Amino acid sequence: MLLTAGSSVSAESIAALVAIAVFVVAGLGGFATYLVRRREAAGSVKTSDAAVLWEQAQRMRAELEAQRDKAMEQRDRLIESQSSQVLPTLRAVADSLAQITESLARLESRVR
Repeated sequence: MLLTAGSSVSAESIAALVAIAVFVVAGLGGFATYLVRRREAAGSVKTSDAAVLWEQAQRMRAELEAQRDKAMEQRDRLIESQSSQVLPTLRAVADSLAQITESLARLESRVR
């Protein structure tokens, strides 16, 4: 569209209208982008940093649970092996103490 000397619209007003139109379109584009990103991220941890951190936390949790389970198994095996060794020894000590007590009782009865 060429402007002629007799036209009622000046070049400054056209430039102002174009600037306003560009500003409005840019604002609407930014607002649309905001709405789309907000909807994508709402209620989930799909954002880039959060997703990476969530994945790392899940891996760490799985590793710690595996270590805990392994430690509990080792503890149970140790208790079982110790009980199979310690209990017979404790029985032998208790039997020895009972024999010593009987022997001391007999000695006391003889002394009197």
